Amino acid sequence: MCLGCGERAPQPTLVRIAVGADGLLRPVLGEPQIGRTGYLHPAPTCWERFAARKGPVRSLGRSIDRLARQTLLETLRKLDQGARMR
Repeated sequence: MCLGCGERAPQPTLVRIAVGADGLLRPVLGEPQIGRTGYLHPAPTCWERFAARKGPVRSLGRSIDRLARQTLLETLRKLDQGARMR
């Protein structure tokens, strides 16, 4: 289920995110990930909706502050721009 829009989709079509040891959110890019993760559609509208949300993120098992959400949004935008350039 997408953390931005709440719609269900097959996991391979979603971007997997996790909380790093530093407490920041980051996309999981193929490497194995231990711990709780969440998913977002690969669409800027879903990223922005997730960044605007308040409160705990159930799939991650914790509250994520607004700064961490904004940092993830910036990271996803950079990755998306890099993918388009190729």
